[in-house]
Amino acid sequence: MATPENLTATAIETIVMNALRLPTSNTTELGKIRDLINAVYRDIYLKHDWWWMLKTQVVNTTAKVAHDGTMSVTLGSTAITASTAISLPIQHYALILTGNANDPNAVYRITTTTTSGTGTALVVDAGITAATSTAAGYELYEDKIKLSADVGKMGQIKRFGGGLPIRLIGQEMMMQLKIQGSISGRPEWASVFEFATSGDPTTQRWLWLHPYPDKAYRLEILYKQQLNTELSSTTQPFMPDEYRQLLVYGALARGYPIYMDDLERAKFFQALFNDLMALMQAAQREYASDLPHLYPDESYRDTRRTRGRRGRVSLGSYFGRLPYEP
Repeated sequence: MATPENLTATAIETIVMNALRLPTSNTTELGKIRDLINAVYRDIYLKHDWWWMLKTQVVNTTAKVAHDGTMSVTLGSTAITASTAISLPIQHYALILTGNANDPNAVYRITTTTTSGTGTALVVDAGITAATSTAAGYELYEDKIKLSADVGKMGQIKRFGGGLPIRLIGQEMMMQLKIQGSISGRPEWASVFEFATSGDPTTQRWLWLHPYPDKAYRLEILYKQQLNTELSSTTQPFMPDEYRQLLVYGALARGYPIYMDDLERAKFFQALFNDLMALMQAAQREYASDLPHLYPDESYRDTRRTRGRRGRVSLGSYFGRLPYEP
């Protein structure tokens, strides 16, 4: 008999099938029961930012790359050639042409790179606004960081070495910051977006940083995992062993009225589900008292934006910490 210590997804399916008097050899019914168990699992997952779904990802930004007089550019063209080879995988990097008197705040996004003789040929996302030159200086910044494939809801982003956490903002606010100019320094704000490169057409979630990181920074990202795959014989519940019985109780509470027309047993298992859920919620409150929150204060959306002489947006203290919901 399965115990909480070995309640695998397969064991849970077997318990539910046997309780509902369904032969485990019936693959059609097994598929339906698996769907029932996964529905319970998804409902539990969505109820809270459970401690057992939280993970961290550590990433490193790349230090600014800067060179004088080593890039050939043509006004209006998206093709650029660097006379020296660039060894970094700079696709999606931000490119700033130094000394661009025509448009000093212009930032271009590199879309493709290829080797060209001893140099590097680049294609950017928009036509160059700088004057044609065979000796343009440039700076490269990595302000977009690829997140883990299982990243769901974002939490705090901390810099190693201390300081306030990086503040999560919406994409619209990030665009407002970016159009102010090519400001570099220690990242203070971040936004999450989905993006695919030509070299990797699969849509990925990325972290967009501002200001443009001027040196290598080590960041720790807290997030809630997505339920990317359903439970099966090869995947197991994320929840701790002592709470996996919830999947049995929940599936039986839903299954007895369907398969056995037995509302009394359904109520019995619903009561067991509620009792065990209450215990897990109590554990959640204990863990949550020390956990950072997984969403920014939304008040920034309604806060009046103030602009100085240069048109810069003042973010003020728009972000707070919401109470962790029990």
